[in-house]
Amino acid sequence: MKPFIIGLYAVFIFAMISGLTIAYRNAEGLVEPDYYLKQNDWFRQKGEEKRIGLDIEKPASIRQGSNELTFVLTEQGKPLSHADVKLFVGNVSNKEHDHTIAMRETAPGTYTAQVSVPGKGKLLVRLDLAAPKLKTSRSWFYEVN
Repeated sequence: MKPFIIGLYAVFIFAMISGLTIAYRNAEGLVEPDYYLKQNDWFRQKGEEKRIGLDIEKPASIRQGSNELTFVLTEQGKPLSHADVKLFVGNVSNKEHDHTIAMRETAPGTYTAQVSVPGKGKLLVRLDLAAPKLKTSRSWFYEVN
């Protein structure tokens, strides 16, 4: 029984040392650099969004092929005009067709971009917004059938 317990401890110690060695050698992405500052900035952005009453009306769906995506941005019920708005569209399982597009303002607070979706899958859509009072981003997931 004693050799079995000693062997069990040896296997445990070997597994721990192996795990720590692998984690040390492949540490990229395990810890976000300056994560505290980034999260602090994120909370500040969300507080500013709430303070100005930011509301984003997004498209109901996205289909395969060419899409004209329109987002309506308002602050306290009024159109949010003259903002720098960028749209990121990416497939969750394949980075090959990810792209970022500058949106154009077609009417006060209404921003439009032409997007091509090559195939089916789950899409991440992120809106990056820079206005005089605010710099933030919002994300949504869409299922393309």
